[in-house]
Amino acid sequence: MSNDDNPYIKAYEREKRARLEAERQLEDSSRIIYKKNQALEDSYEKLKSQQALMLKQEKLATLGTLSAGVAHEINNPLAFVASNVSTLQSYLQLYQHVQTLLETHYPRETMVPALRSYLEANDFEYINEDAEELLEDTLEGLKRVANIVQSLKNFAYDQPAKRQSADINEGIESTLKLLKLPLEHIEVEKHLAPLPNIDCNPSELNQVILNLLTNAADALDGRSQPKISIKTYLNGSEILITISDNGCGMPESVVSNIFVPFFTTKDVGKGTGMGMSISYGIVESHGGSIEVISEEDKGSEFTIRLPVT
Repeated sequence: MSNDDNPYIKAYEREKRARLEAERQLEDSSRIIYKKNQALEDSYEKLKSQQALMLKQEKLATLGTLSAGVAHEINNPLAFVASNVSTLQSYLQLYQHVQTLLETHYPRETMVPALRSYLEANDFEYINEDAEELLEDTLEGLKRVANIVQSLKNFAYDQPAKRQSADINEGIESTLKLLKLPLEHIEVEKHLAPLPNIDCNPSELNQVILNLLTNAADALDGRSQPKISIKTYLNGSEILITISDNGCGMPESVVSNIFVPFFTTKDVGKGTGMGMSISYGIVESHGGSIEVISEEDKGSEFTIRLPVT
């Protein structure tokens, strides 16, 4: 029997051809999967880059909104610092004149009456008291400016991706300083419980707090007795942050879309629609979650959960 007629050889050849075809298809499929995987990795890197860019753009937009309030907050202490320094300069001139009198070598019998007359005419007792108060006010004003600038730097500074140990309550206090003017007609109630430090990016979490507080302030526009409540507390292995307001609230259609990118209920030019979606991404990247409960005409409450690491 020839090889061509041998059924075993024919079966073997069929199996060999099928195996080679399967191997070829597997190699083609592997090549396609590899290329798609490479394309997916490239897309992922581009997405991360775009997300970082959007975060910076949102931060710049927020800084633009805050700039007027920050300028106002800085101008107030600078105004009385400048006034105090001007008054202190005039006081210094008076003291310098006293020194000049002492150095003129008046005869002893004429020196005392001249000094007494000069001191009485310029009320040096009042000057001594006022100068001390002016210096205290000036130092306090400078501290206020320094605190405002530091708070702004903490918010604006693009910190590296590497996490660091930070106090959540300090971030909240820093953010509230930035929002002092926008919140000046709103009652802000704070209940900040002692919390352990957590590994996080403080700048990113500060932006989340700022976004929530800014939205709460917007929701309170035109409301009587506007109020924002901020609470932090430890619940087992989680830190909870709640920010609530008694503002206009949101319908279910808004609540269900609030974390969707580019979704906004604000007028054109008054919102990017990215604030809440970016906040959601930041909290999620920290291994946490953010939830919202809202009722129209009664207000909203956002709850952030962050793991204690």
